[in-house]
Order: sequence, then C-alpha cells, then structure tokens
Amino acid sequence: MKRPPKYAGAILVVILIFGGGSFLLGWSPVFTVRSVAISGAPTKESELAVSRSLQISKGDKLARLDPRALSNRLRSFDWIDSSEVSRNWISGKISISINTRTPIALYSEPGKPQVALDASGKTFATPTDVASGLPRVSATSVEGGLAAIKLFTELPKSFSENIERMSAARIDNFLIYGEFAGLNLRIIWGDGADTDLKVEVIDALLQRDENKNLRMIDVSAPHAPIVK
Repeated sequence: MKRPPKYAGAILVVILIFGGGSFLLGWSPVFTVRSVAISGAPTKESELAVSRSLQISKGDKLARLDPRALSNRLRSFDWIDSSEVSRNWISGKISISINTRTPIALYSEPGKPQVALDASGKTFATPTDVASGLPRVSATSVEGGLAAIKLFTELPKSFSENIERMSAARIDNFLIYGEFAGLNLRIIWGDGADTDLKVEVIDALLQRDENKNLRMIDVSAPHAPIVK
C-alpha cells in the first residue's frame, strides 16, 4: 500500500485554513458590521440620505461590503466632491468620510433653476443654505459663468461688494448689476481686460455732479465710456 505524498498533509492544512478563513469572513458572525459612522455631511437630512443610499445594516458581513463600490454609489449626490469608505475588521465599524463641494457662486442658465457652482465648473444643488455674499451669475454656459466669477475675484473688494449679480452672454461680454454710490446701475463691462482702468473710470464718473441720476455706464471701451 502506497503512503500518501509528504506534502499531502500540508495541502490539507492549507485547504482547512483557507476554508476556515473564507467561512469567518463570509458567513461567520465574527466579522460583521457593528456600527456605521458618517462624517462630513452638512445636515442631518443629507446624512440620512447618504445612509439610505449605502444600505448598510448592522450584521452585514464586512467581507461582502466593497468600499470602492460604496464610494462610487455616492457619486449620485452632486454636492459630494469625494468620499472614502473604510472597514475596521476588529471593531466592525464602517466609516464614511465625505468632502463636499465648495460653492463660489450661485449660477443659473436661461430656463433652468439656480444652482451652486464650484471652482472646477461643476454645478450642483446644495443640501443646505448657501452662505451669504456669494455672487449671483447668469450665463448661457458654465464656461461663461466661470469667466464671470474669474472677473469677480479680480475686482477690488471695495467695488465687488456692491455687485448684486452678473451675467455673461459670452465669455467676453459681461454685465454687472448693483448699487454703486447709492445708484442702482447696470454696467456694460465688456471683456475681462483693463479691470483696474474700468473701475477707476466708473469711480470718476460717479463723482461728477451731472451723473447723480445715472442708470447705465458702458465701460466696454474704457477710454470712451458712455453714460445714461
């Protein structure tokens, strides 16, 4: 009678270890979800929405939860910039860390509701109230909206704080609306060039007595401004 090969026992041990490990990870109650922690959601409502989307319950097998797949599921929330999902095999804790998009303006296109706009050009609906002081921009394209925001950030604070809203028919044709020197003005700005000169021209025009009832200033050609 032949004896089994020397390595037969070793193979059996490996099979038992592998099988036992698979059982522990996939079916045993040892490695299961005991708690779920969500951080970074701006409101309780948004945190609850994230929780419902992930559908993680206590008692779920940790091995059957794919962190990458769970993170990809959160892409359905346009206000989430990035997320990270991790599993703690010892404590049974699932941690979800969320980074939200930062709005730099309130943006609208003709016939569409107002949304927030971030620095990358992504539009999104915010789950919470937007901080006051953000410029309101209307444009026919996101590119035009970003160009208007770029102009806004380049303006001196003493001027930009008077702006109520901006519009961009094109990326080189801006309109500014706001209250300047006590006057509600529409400013035809033109393109994004000669920013400092245009501000100086507007300030000089507003200081003249004959311009106390202005409604419009055109500085698209700052060396030859037009007032009405």
